[in-house]
Parts: sequence; structure tokens; C-alpha cells
Amino acid sequence: MDLPTFPDLINNEIPCGEFLAASRRLLKSLDFFGKIFMTIKYDMSKNIDRISRKYNANRKSYTTLQKLVHTEVEKKGNFVAAEALLWLRRCLQMVQLFFEFIVEDYDHDDASEDLVTHLIKAYGLTLEPYDGYMSQQLFALLHRLMPNREQVMRAITDDHDVKSEIVIRRMDRFSRRLRENVYALKKFYEDNQLETIFRL
Repeated sequence: MDLPTFPDLINNEIPCGEFLAASRRLLKSLDFFGKIFMTIKYDMSKNIDRISRKYNANRKSYTTLQKLVHTEVEKKGNFVAAEALLWLRRCLQMVQLFFEFIVEDYDHDDASEDLVTHLIKAYGLTLEPYDGYMSQQLFALLHRLMPNREQVMRAITDDHDVKSEIVIRRMDRFSRRLRENVYALKKFYEDNQLETIFRL
């Protein structure tokens, strides 16, 4: 399974280029779960592109995500990248929690075949409070397409004989590193009063 490695923090800040590259690679990894992440992948891709355009305009100055957002905030102009990063982070946090719940299930010897409960819980803690009515209804429709655990494991390993433990440990390493990035961004937005200024 090709799960990306999100970057280590440098002085509590996130290297911009590495983060964007890992986020793009994650889009392909989500294909393992079927169509359920279709709309989330679309939103993630759109927001990655918005942040990338800003980053590519001045890579030397925007070495970290925090520097990039600070520049927009200081100019008090168009917050395209700052808003895009907020929504990207919420999508990433949903994915991170979904993986974390699967790992926790496995580690507690309670590995249910039904992954829908984990998905609904992750969505409820991240995107649902901010999504509009139509987005919530679309999620309610799409979550029924979630494949079961065995189907996901087979897809992840390309039907090769790979032990579930190996796949779960990869998911765990991915989840821990992504969580570190997500929490650093969440704290940064909260510290700078940016968490609630963008609405649908």
C-alpha cells in the first residue's frame, strides 16, 4: 500500500512543498476505499491546487505553510490559500481519524468488517459541523458505498498474501505522522483566530 509520509515539523512549522506533495499522493491512496471519498478527493484536489499556486509564486518566501498563511493575513487581502488550507486540513483530519479508528479497532481485537461506523464518526468530528445541508446529504448517500474491511485489505494489497498486521502498522505510521501535521495546523489557526472566519 502506497501511503504517503507527511513531513516532520521544523520549529513547529510544516514544510510547504513536502506537505503538498504528500497530500497529492494521498488522493491516489484513497482509491482503495472505492467511491466513498469521491467528493472529499475533489475538494482536497481543488484546495491543494489553490495552495500550490500561491506556493509556486514565491517558494523561497513560503518555505512553510505557516509563513504562507501569515503573508496573506498580514496583507489583509484575498485569503485564498489560507481558506484552502483550512478546508484541506479538515479533510485530512477526517482521513486521519478514519485510519486511527480502524487501527484502534484492530488493536483491541474488535476488528469489525463494517467500516461505516468509523467513517461516520470521523466525518462527525471534522467536516460535518461546517458542511452545508447538500454536502451532508451527499455524504449520507455515499457512505453506503463503503466496502467492508476484507475488501479494503484485499484492494490495498492488490490481492497479494500480505498479513493484516503489516497493513495495519503501515496505516498506523501514516496516521500518526498526519496527525502531527493536522494538529500543528489546527493550533496555528486557533492561535491566530483563523479557525472560524471562513464559512461555506
